[in-house]
Amino acid sequence: MSIKLSSARILALAAMCISGLIFQPSAEAAKKTDKVVIAAGRPDDAWFALSHGLAGMINERSSWLEAEVIPTAGIVDATRLAQGDPAKRVNHIVITMTPGMELWATPEYTTRKIGSMGFLASVLVSLDPKIKTLEDLKGKTLALSRKVPQSYTYIYIDMLRQAGVLDKVKLMHGGTSAVLNAVQDGAANAGAVMISCIYPDTFAPGAFLEQLAARGPLYFPEQGLVEKNMTMIGKAGKQEVFKEAPLPTLALTAPPKSLGPNQTEPVVILTPPVFWAAGTQVPDRIIHEVTRIMYEAAEKREFGNYHVIGKGMLPDFLVSDFWPDEPTSRKNYHSGALKYFDERGIKLKTFAATVK
Repeated sequence: MSIKLSSARILALAAMCISGLIFQPSAEAAKKTDKVVIAAGRPDDAWFALSHGLAGMINERSSWLEAEVIPTAGIVDATRLAQGDPAKRVNHIVITMTPGMELWATPEYTTRKIGSMGFLASVLVSLDPKIKTLEDLKGKTLALSRKVPQSYTYIYIDMLRQAGVLDKVKLMHGGTSAVLNAVQDGAANAGAVMISCIYPDTFAPGAFLEQLAARGPLYFPEQGLVEKNMTMIGKAGKQEVFKEAPLPTLALTAPPKSLGPNQTEPVVILTPPVFWAAGTQVPDRIIHEVTRIMYEAAEKREFGNYHVIGKGMLPDFLVSDFWPDEPTSRKNYHSGALKYFDERGIKLKTFAATVK
């Protein structure tokens, strides 16, 4: 039986092999006094490869801090892992996202951002040229990601509600590959399929759209309707499911032809950000050291050595987010990270100001 590996899986495994060399025990490592564990998602996730890169840098460049990477069942599970164990709350870094970070918090465990890593970017796509708007989905089947509590899937669902077609569309939910397969096989007439989005301005089909394109020309419902979609996504972030932490507008605009020849107009891409965060119980000195090494690596453009999306992990990107202004952003960053940024005079930014 032959086994096919995706390019993302190959890169992740390569990063694991590289990091395995970095993590060999040494006399210097034995002298280290503190340890941090990065709960990094699934082994074939970009976040896992990038976390291995960061851990390797910490082990190499800190005289007192040691880092280890562990897999989790996904982004939500990374938070659950630390949330459920008081001992882990004080020394774990997790991958998390918006929406999620604020909404998954508990009185015992609240995380705060350290630095940006990438986007869970997706676009509505179909093999049917007649599906041009959300209204054209009436009587059709739409494939969306899993209904994880307070996840970005609810943004798409609310957009259907705003368009007046939610009760007229059959929804299918599944993992990233399941959504792709549903559209490929015709089980769904359209789907929200993952694409590649690399800071500051690179949008590309990525592995999933490329696979789908093998079945025929791709069509992008809602292309050209930028203002309409930005408004809808903004409203969707204020719906009841997000009432405890209303969302900013988690979207960017891909220029024409970014995703294929039939994308003749700009199209709004849903771009929930993924980032490293740590619980408020993790000491500032540990997060300060992690932030220092992370930021200096971004200045040297080193994260691109571990995964293609790491090419976008530049200094501006690490400190950019969708929160509306710097005072709001500061409330969402870990105090240890803020200490490092303040020492260097680094200002937090919004994607609206850095990505056009």
